[in-house]
Amino acid sequence: MNVDMINSFINATVNALTTMAMLTVTRGSPYIKTTDENEFNRDISAIIGMAGDANGWVAFCLQRQLAVKIAANMLGEEKQEIDADVRDAVGEIVNMIAGGAKGELTQRGFSFKIALPTVVIGDNHELSRVKDFPYIVIPFATEEGNFTVEVCLKTNKI
Repeated sequence: MNVDMINSFINATVNALTTMAMLTVTRGSPYIKTTDENEFNRDISAIIGMAGDANGWVAFCLQRQLAVKIAANMLGEEKQEIDADVRDAVGEIVNMIAGGAKGELTQRGFSFKIALPTVVIGDNHELSRVKDFPYIVIPFATEEGNFTVEVCLKTNKI
């Protein structure tokens, strides 16, 4: 996976959170995840599969407080806990991240499809990597809390 691919996911993440959730987002330093252990405590994750010139998945992982705030901002109504609206909002954000990255990557000659998102809820859950696929974690910060976008993709193109 090259830097341009990662930058596409960064750009799409900043765009989705800024426009849809009205949050100011600051990116941390991306790094390669080498173990299945969590370095980041997460309560909810939305994962979306990708297939074609890039195969694997992208995940949007965050804590309960930020998920509730994102849904409240998107819907214009207060939320207190993870409910169907919060799950849908988190799923929509990962869909926008994958779709935005796909748009940028298509302009660079990549072709792939994205699946429907799956939302996972559970205290400090783990996501499993696909064996022999690069796994990049991109940390982000907002005033409302931190989150990661995790990209586990292998490209079939050079």
